[in-house]
Amino acid sequence: MMRAAALAVVLASPAIAQEAADTIVVPQDGAGQRDLLMLDDAAYGACLTALDELGVVYSEAAPIVPEDDADCGILRPLTITEIAPGVAIDPAATVRCPTAEALAVWTRDFVLPAAARLDDRGPLASILNGSGYICRRRNNAADGKLSEHAFGNAFDVMGFTFTDGANIAIEPREAQGTMAESFQDAVRASACLDFSTVLGPGSNAMHDDHLHLDIVARSSGYRLCEQGGATDQ
Repeated sequence: MMRAAALAVVLASPAIAQEAADTIVVPQDGAGQRDLLMLDDAAYGACLTALDELGVVYSEAAPIVPEDDADCGILRPLTITEIAPGVAIDPAATVRCPTAEALAVWTRDFVLPAAARLDDRGPLASILNGSGYICRRRNNAADGKLSEHAFGNAFDVMGFTFTDGANIAIEPREAQGTMAESFQDAVRASACLDFSTVLGPGSNAMHDDHLHLDIVARSSGYRLCEQGGATDQ
């Protein structure tokens, strides 16, 4: 997994090394959000160890520092190809390590047990990735607040595939009365235990075809777990 090489790339620049903090810092809107989110060596190492124990398959990548945006980017990005043993991320997603850890814990503790109740589909094969890191504003607007995707703090789930049966796409399913609806409701509700933002069908039209999951830190530990109503991320 080339941890040492990746760390060397990040810490080779004195400016980047100086920006490392003892703990993850709650970001504020404005310049420097990418830098404030950088984990120190100990926290980053602990996060990688957690991924290893969870069976996540990942690779470390060079820092993402867009020249045309002072805020977007990830100083220690990971590319995730498998979020649990035998469960792919399709296509691979680039995110921060804490985002990958939250996704892996949610998958292990809630998604896999829920999938096991779908006895006509076989084991969970993959989680379909709609978006990991991407430098953009919320709802792809031309200006305004940056999305948590811009820092690698977010992951969009488009659906789930199984080894034997039909896929389950994220879509409006109110009152379908199906096991697919029950599965979607279960994994969506449980995601609020591992992510600080969970949006999906019913939140607004922009989220009708996916679950938006992110780990943004808010004051007083507030969590936004919407089943309906307007918002944007």
